[in-house]
Amino acid sequence: MITDLLGSFLILLFMVRGISRPYVALAGVIWVDLYQPQALSQSFLAGQPLSMLMTAFFALSLVVGLSKTYRPASWLYIVILPLFMGWITLTTYNAEFQRAAWPKYDTAVKIILFSYFIPYVLRSRRQLELFLWILVGSMGYFIMTAGMKSFLSGGGYGLDLVSDTGNSLWAEGSTLATQAIALLPMFFYVGRHSLLASQYRFFKAILIGLAFASLMVLVGTEARTGIIALGVLVMLALAYSQSKLKAAVVIAVLPMVVYPFVTDRWLARMNTMSNTKQESSAQGRVVVWRWTIDYVSERPLMGGGFNSYLANAGKLAAYRREGEVEISQPQGKAFHNILVEVLGEHGYVGLLMYLIIIAHTLWISHRAYKTASEDWLRRLGLCVFMSTAVYCVGGMFIGVAFYPWLYYMYGFAVAIKVTAQRTSAVESSYDQALQELTARRERLAVRAAIRPAAVGFSGGPFRGPLSHRFHGEG
Repeated sequence: MITDLLGSFLILLFMVRGISRPYVALAGVIWVDLYQPQALSQSFLAGQPLSMLMTAFFALSLVVGLSKTYRPASWLYIVILPLFMGWITLTTYNAEFQRAAWPKYDTAVKIILFSYFIPYVLRSRRQLELFLWILVGSMGYFIMTAGMKSFLSGGGYGLDLVSDTGNSLWAEGSTLATQAIALLPMFFYVGRHSLLASQYRFFKAILIGLAFASLMVLVGTEARTGIIALGVLVMLALAYSQSKLKAAVVIAVLPMVVYPFVTDRWLARMNTMSNTKQESSAQGRVVVWRWTIDYVSERPLMGGGFNSYLANAGKLAAYRREGEVEISQPQGKAFHNILVEVLGEHGYVGLLMYLIIIAHTLWISHRAYKTASEDWLRRLGLCVFMSTAVYCVGGMFIGVAFYPWLYYMYGFAVAIKVTAQRTSAVESSYDQALQELTARRERLAVRAAIRPAAVGFSGGPFRGPLSHRFHGEG
């Protein structure tokens, strides 16, 4: 009951503050879609269409606050996401498994559509950080829940550490572990550089706790994908740290913090990475990838539509090679790779568009890190770059091509670019005004210097002591 009242209060707050502020309304949509209070509720919010309600409210906010929307300074962004949505719509109409394709399509299109509006409504530091806090707070709840369970019970491979939260997106262990590591750069930024954390110090303690919970998720899920993602994050942190010695010390301390909670079961599972050919989980991914190449060769343009992996049911044994464990199951096995997933479902055209989205996100965020005039923008750009890179590396082993994080980061990176350009324009205008003022002062100083009074004369050229003397002698 209390959580329902709190959720209702937050929704009402989003509506009151967001009726003429589209960025607040969009933050409300993202919060409802990620946190899903209607799924967590045991009282009057249970099962309510809150997502549809906030979607309609966001549309109303766009109409009321149309003057507060902005065109993103990226023609590629403006074009590529609508093209991608159009393409996956077309491939869904031609999907091999229609009944299985449309539910995933509904979720995917909604995620991409709302992500598309991010740079249209965000263009200031406060707006960017509000959106980031919504992401951190919504996802942080699940990370904290799973981290606490891992801390208290040790977790275990295959266990659903967020089962009582009602959110099925993060129920799979490898997906949860990858998302937990991808969140670490965001925890770092909001905890150390955000305006809110600089005013209220206790937020830093909360974010340190969330970072620790993220590491506990790696222990609790026993997900090898999470370890690979963490390894990539460590390398990026060392490469981009301004104080490499300090970064190295922190990285060296982390294993000592986590090790007391590591179980023998966890160590045994990590050791399986040394011989993946005899490990069914890892080898199962490989044979699915081989099957996907053959599957797409028959439909290279459009693929098989969403959830087309169902077509590999009972066929994977034929893709086994010598020395590998046999993978045979009567039901379909998922793609377990974001690139293979898009290829199998939407063909080579869809894969090309998806690669453009990834590359553009990385390029924009890294460019913001390199060229932004404000220190906070550079740091924020770097955090988006690192989070996206970690998420995509983890995505090489899990099927999260149409989960929200990548699309959120894409829109957010473009919003950072818009804000950086706006900040640079303001600074350029200020510098130009300052130069004009300085030049005017210099001109006035020169004029004052060439006046007679400036060199000791009291008036015109025939006034003063010398002129009086000439008149007296005449």
